[in-house]
Amino acid sequence: MIKVCHIVDNARPGVGVTQIVYDLMTAETAGCRGIFTGRNAPDARFSGMISQGAVTLAASPAALLRALFAARRDGFRLLHVHSRKSAWILILARLSGFRIVRTQHFGTLAGGAPKWPRPLTRLRNILTGRTWWIDRWAAVSRTSKRYIQSRWGVPDSRISIIWNGIDAGTFTPCPDGSRSARRRQLGLEDNWIVLISAGSLVARKRHDSTIRAFADIPGRPGTARLVLLGDGSERRRLEQLAASCGLDGKVILPGRRDDVAAWLAVADIFVHAALDEAFGLAVAEAMACGKPAIAAGTMGPAEIVADGETGLLVPDGSTAGLSRAMARLIADGALRERLGQAARDQAVQRYSLPAMRQGYAALYQSLLPAPGGAHG
Repeated sequence: MIKVCHIVDNARPGVGVTQIVYDLMTAETAGCRGIFTGRNAPDARFSGMISQGAVTLAASPAALLRALFAARRDGFRLLHVHSRKSAWILILARLSGFRIVRTQHFGTLAGGAPKWPRPLTRLRNILTGRTWWIDRWAAVSRTSKRYIQSRWGVPDSRISIIWNGIDAGTFTPCPDGSRSARRRQLGLEDNWIVLISAGSLVARKRHDSTIRAFADIPGRPGTARLVLLGDGSERRRLEQLAASCGLDGKVILPGRRDDVAAWLAVADIFVHAALDEAFGLAVAEAMACGKPAIAAGTMGPAEIVADGETGLLVPDGSTAGLSRAMARLIADGALRERLGQAARDQAVQRYSLPAMRQGYAALYQSLLPAPGGAHG
């Protein structure tokens, strides 16, 4: 069995990367250990692994060095890094014989090309050691790959695209005949047309644009409701915006929930207004629940949603465009059904948990020596 030590600095509740790292660490195809270098309180699952000894706390460089020495002593030779921090210590790890994989979970070129001229970018990369010490990069999308190439100057040969995976057994369509009861449990009426978005209530998620688009739907039926799952610094402002748009009782903010799959399963349409994302895990989860997704922009989420096949794209991300897409799906139940079924099929085939784990297992294996062989 491959032994992999994961280096993580962000395991906050409700963050997509937390789920991805947890799913990798619990894969049966690898023997995993974790080193947590963050200073914020981790997700409850990571706290449990810390108490069980599967994850080591290393909030200082000295603690990280001790944890790496312990991992090496216990036979770990492969590090999977999920952070750009602690680079210099990990360079020492690379020089001491560890092979290193880094996943680029965040980052797009939404802000344009790097600010430094390319020759200076290359010089910076050489001086900081942020390219050569990583054996292989994993990009979570083509958007992510372009960012790695532009930001770090990494050649194609050292980048693998491995799509994030979701648990298609948990995120699944609502069973026939159970929707009414399940909606009642969540406080939703059976005759409502429910549009839903899931994600932290922070500015970059553009929930304000979602609310404005919902308010501007021409002839919006009285049964339409917008649910924003999540919590964050924008909550109060979003509540005030909904009230100012005359949407009292029409916009529902249940807060951060552990039963996201249940909410997605009984909704009708998923809306994702964020523009600057490398992937869009919530989009894949909604698709696995059989929901047509409306996605804004041209980055990661636009790679997940096939326009007119599994959902609708709004390339310019405009409020008017989002509103038109909402109106189209609200008015056409047959279209929602067709797109939703295709969305489920694509999510299961491309974004499944086994597919992601197998992709990383193959990447790990490519870096480790064959029995009796040398490093390849």
